[in-house]
Amino acid sequence: MTTRVLFTCGLSNVRDAIELIHRTMMPGEFHLGATYATEYTPLRRAADSFYLEPVDAAPQAYGEWLLALCRERKFAWVWPQGRWAWLLSQQARFAAAGVRLILPCPDAATLDDIEDKARANARLAAAGVPLPRSWPAATAVEFAAILDMQGGGRLCVKPVRSIYGLGFRLIDDGKSALDRFLANDCFTIGSAEFAAVLDAAAGQRSFLAMEYLTGDERSIDCLARAGRLVRAVVRRKPANARGRWQLIEDDPEGWEIASLAVAAFQLNGLVNVQTRERVHPDSRREQCFLEVNPRMSGGIDMACQAGLNLPYWLLRLATGTVGEADIPWPSSGVRVAKIEQAVVL
Repeated sequence: MTTRVLFTCGLSNVRDAIELIHRTMMPGEFHLGATYATEYTPLRRAADSFYLEPVDAAPQAYGEWLLALCRERKFAWVWPQGRWAWLLSQQARFAAAGVRLILPCPDAATLDDIEDKARANARLAAAGVPLPRSWPAATAVEFAAILDMQGGGRLCVKPVRSIYGLGFRLIDDGKSALDRFLANDCFTIGSAEFAAVLDAAAGQRSFLAMEYLTGDERSIDCLARAGRLVRAVVRRKPANARGRWQLIEDDPEGWEIASLAVAAFQLNGLVNVQTRERVHPDSRREQCFLEVNPRMSGGIDMACQAGLNLPYWLLRLATGTVGEADIPWPSSGVRVAKIEQAVVL
């Protein structure tokens, strides 16, 4: 019997996930529907059925629309790609209608802690996870005190609440504001410029000033089940790759950090944990937690090149057609890259 699963409006990785599931599933195993805010999307080419979402709908109205769609089109499962806070409070109502939701954490309070990077760091520090040194900064005075206290070493800043790396900057006083402007440099900012940003915000936006970690970054794609890490694919982004390729590796250190993060927030489904290395004076490298994203990563299709089709096995695990022990383990030593493709809509 075909299991009908609906993906709600999300990022381009939703299309990737649908295409990945189609490649591995048995004929007729799943019907994969998708919703989006506009009909002009490559999702129409990937999904088995497609539905337009209501634009700018309030949570209650959106929920009524989604539940009605599931009833009308007989979707037994919904994998929401957003609006989690409201949907977390509505699981019983959907379940009463015969619809199960695949959600990233147990409740809205946990989700709020995940999305607040200062509170997330505090939780993980208590669990013994290594972290970059960080200090709260909401005013220019606070930032100046951090600069004085930090006393050398590179510093970066990011908003306490943000997604996609928006607002992240490396503090760099070696360039002028004009040089940055002419180079479209969205990675660095001068200390005086950032202090001016804080002054203009008048304390209304909180930031973290952080030790800038100079080693390699890792993106860990996690298949989690109710706070337990079931499988993970670790993608290392070597500095010498310059963003052109990544290396899938067997990395116990990264696995341990991801496992602790998954347990700390009782994460579920496909989530992503990011780390970066602290390079010590003796050249020893230590991975530190950067952040956890309660969604599939943008590189989920690269991760699945390791021979572990994460979206497919998530659906099998969620629907109870497979046990954890039956899920394959990923290969390591695989070099991967992403190539974009043009399509006709």
